[in-house]
Amino acid sequence: MSTEVNVSSEVQEKGKPSIFGFITSPVVQFEKMKSSPVIWGPLFLILILTAATTILAVYIPQGQEALQQQKEAGIEVNSTYSMIGGAIGGVIAVVATLAFTSLILFLIAKLGTGKTTYRQMFSLNLFVTFITAIGQLINTGVAALAHTSANVTSLNGMVGAKGAMGGVFTSIEIFSIWGLILTAVGLQKVANVSKAASIITVIILFILGAAISGVGGAASEALKGAGL
Repeated sequence: MSTEVNVSSEVQEKGKPSIFGFITSPVVQFEKMKSSPVIWGPLFLILILTAATTILAVYIPQGQEALQQQKEAGIEVNSTYSMIGGAIGGVIAVVATLAFTSLILFLIAKLGTGKTTYRQMFSLNLFVTFITAIGQLINTGVAALAHTSANVTSLNGMVGAKGAMGGVFTSIEIFSIWGLILTAVGLQKVANVSKAASIITVIILFILGAAISGVGGAASEALKGAGL
C-alpha cells in the first residue's frame, strides 16, 4: 500500500507546474518546479495582468488628479495615449523587477546553502508575482469603481493613515503577505534552503518593503504640503 502511495506522489510531482494550480496547491507546483521550471506562460500572464492594472490606474482618483494637474499646467493629455504609455511602462518595469529580484533570491539561496539555478528562482518569482499581480488588479479595479485609494486589501484601507505610517500600513497587505509566505515555502521546496533561513529572508524582505513604503508615504505627504 505504501509503495502505491509513493508512486502516486512521484507521478503527481512530474510534469510542468501550473500557474493556476498554484492558487490551490502551491507546494505541488513547487515540487514540479524543481525539475521543470517554466517561464514564458506565467510571464505572459503577468504582463497581461500588469497592463490591465496600469490601464485601470488612469481611472482611480490619483490618476485622474494627475491628469487634471497636467491639463492645468497647459499640457495636452490624451487618456488613450496615457493608458497605452502606462501599460508599456508597467510591462517594462515588471520585467526588469522580476529579473533583479530573481537574482536576489538566487544569491540568497546560494548563501543559504541551497542548490538551485537562476531559472528555477525566476520561475518561483513568476509564480509568486502572479499572486501579487492579482492583488494589484483587484485593488486597482475596486479603486476605479468605488473612487477610492488602491489599497482596499491593506491595513491602511481600514485605517486611512497618511504619510510614513500610511505607507507602512499599506505594505501590510493580504496578497503581499501571501506572496512572502509562498516565497518562504518556495525557497525550502525548490532551493532546499532551511526553514529558518527562508523565514528570516522573508522577514527581512517585509521590513525593507515596509521601510521603503514608509519613506515613499512621507515624501508624498511632504510634496503635497509644499504644493507640488
